[in-house]
Formats: sequence, C-alpha cells, structure tokens
Amino acid sequence: MSIRRQPDPVPNGPNFGIINNGDMTGPAQAAPFSQNATQTNNITNKGVDKARESIEDLRRRLEELRGQYPEVDAALRDLDMITPRLDEPERDPGTLRYMLQNLVERCGGIPNLLASAQLVQSTVTALLPGS
Repeated sequence: MSIRRQPDPVPNGPNFGIINNGDMTGPAQAAPFSQNATQTNNITNKGVDKARESIEDLRRRLEELRGQYPEVDAALRDLDMITPRLDEPERDPGTLRYMLQNLVERCGGIPNLLASAQLVQSTVTALLPGS
C-alpha cells in the first residue's frame, strides 16, 4: 500500500493558518504557506498590573533602605527607567531585559531584596515578546 502525500492547503484569505481560540498570551507564527498573515498581541491588563505591583513593592522596600546601601539609589533609578516602558514593552525588549538584569544585580547586594527584584524581572519579562 503506497502512501499518498497530501498537498499543502491552499490559502483562502488573509491570516489563513493562524487560529486563535481565546486569549493570546504569546507570539504566534503563521503556517509557512500562509500569505498576508498578521498578528496583534494584546497584553492583558492583568499582566501589566502584576508588573506594576511588583515594581511598587520593590520601590517601597528600596525607599525604606535609602542611605543604608549605595546600590539603593541606582536601583531606584533603574525602576524609574523601567516603569514607563511597561506601556510599550515590545518597543525595545532588549534594552528592557538589560535594565532588568542590572536591577537584579544591584538588588543582589542588598539583604532581603533579591527575591523582590527577581519578581519584578519575571513579571516584566512576561510582557516582552519572545526572542
């Protein structure tokens, strides 16, 4: 019995090959044979809210330690640069990842702040497009 190869489906319109069955939380790729495929990622408010909450929690903790550790002021400046980028995290994700890594490294030298900095890193990174 021979196996017959089925031909690739023929695109029948824009976005053929992309199926979205609900909330989209990450990037999608159209099938290789699709044409005019486009996608809009809608970041849910819940994800942005979690990122903002984690940033504000870390900010409060850093403010309490101001003057006790030299890294505190630099970490607060990092947060000031990260926060406005939450509105458009896909704009320059590489720079945002770099800022987050710097934040984690700075907070690693301050007792009891590493976990909070890592939470900021993970909640903000969840908003970024895959690389």
